[in-house]
Amino acid sequence: MSELFKVKVITPKEVAYDGPALAVTIPAENGEMQVYPGHIPLLARVVSGIIRIEKPGAKPITFSVDAGFLRVTQDDVSILIDSLILTDLAEQ
Repeated sequence: MSELFKVKVITPKEVAYDGPALAVTIPAENGEMQVYPGHIPLLARVVSGIIRIEKPGAKPITFSVDAGFLRVTQDDVSILIDSLILTDLAEQ
């Protein structure tokens, strides 16, 4: 699968990730959800847990996150989080 979309993970202090992804797994209010290219637009509440960003040609990046919000549009995903910790030190 070579189709990509843009993912941005933002906290009040920094942009923790801004780049391409093959898929993103998010801990949402109603359970864990995955977003792939072409996902329908949505807004969702993020709960404490692990965000996993699958990147092309690299190890996935994982963040331990607190609460926040997720916005999915046709071409990108924005995740606004109160705070996070990078749990996988894969090359970004």
